[in-house]
Amino acid sequence: MNRIPRFLGTVLLLAGWGIAWPADAQTACHDDPRRAAEQRALDEAQIAELLRVRPALAPPARLQTLLDQLVAVSPGLRERPPVKLLVLDDRELNAFAADHGVVILTRALLDPRHGLGEDELAAVLAHELAHVEVRDALAEACDMQLRVGDASTGIAQVRARLATIRPDSSVAHDAHELLHAQELLADARGIALLRLAGRDPQAMARVLVKLHAPTLAGAVLLSAPTHPALNERLNRAREQANGLPQGPDAPVRPRP
Repeated sequence: MNRIPRFLGTVLLLAGWGIAWPADAQTACHDDPRRAAEQRALDEAQIAELLRVRPALAPPARLQTLLDQLVAVSPGLRERPPVKLLVLDDRELNAFAADHGVVILTRALLDPRHGLGEDELAAVLAHELAHVEVRDALAEACDMQLRVGDASTGIAQVRARLATIRPDSSVAHDAHELLHAQELLADARGIALLRLAGRDPQAMARVLVKLHAPTLAGAVLLSAPTHPALNERLNRAREQANGLPQGPDAPVRPRP
């Protein structure tokens, strides 16, 4: 389960480094409407490119209903403009989100041959909505800005600088760890949204298993380098669905 900016591959794998930065600087960036507008423009350009290659299909009514149920239980989302749902005509199993309120699922996720029930589709949506809820992509962009630029450096310019960093460096490794933590936290918040919406919280673990099954050719949701290992995600998802505490090693979202 991805966020739109990760289509940029290596550039955004270097998005966050394992270094503590001043909270006030991160907050200032994350709360700056100019930065939000810049992030939105970049996301919209990438969505437009996606739609140029793979046209959008009309979302099934049941999928829109699931999305609406999840948004309704999120105070942060229901107070914003409506979240837009897109279905991409693609045979690859995947899902994406953009901070300004767009969730994209591929047609493959709706194929009955893959056996995703309503609660499992809701789990996919809930994970993506968790990213939108806290504007993870903008937080990631602000993290980049603080590391390779300053308050005046644009997000696109920062990405260009990051593209010159070796992907096998320790910096890249730390970036992977940071992004892994974000994914684990999106799973956790997604499970909370499922529970609040009256859906089965165990659906998150089930959908992770189904999307990782070897018979699902082309599944990339769990193989993306920004995502944690399946066993780690499954163990945490099952514990959270059962209401168990996560312990002192639970990931902390790199927030301002």
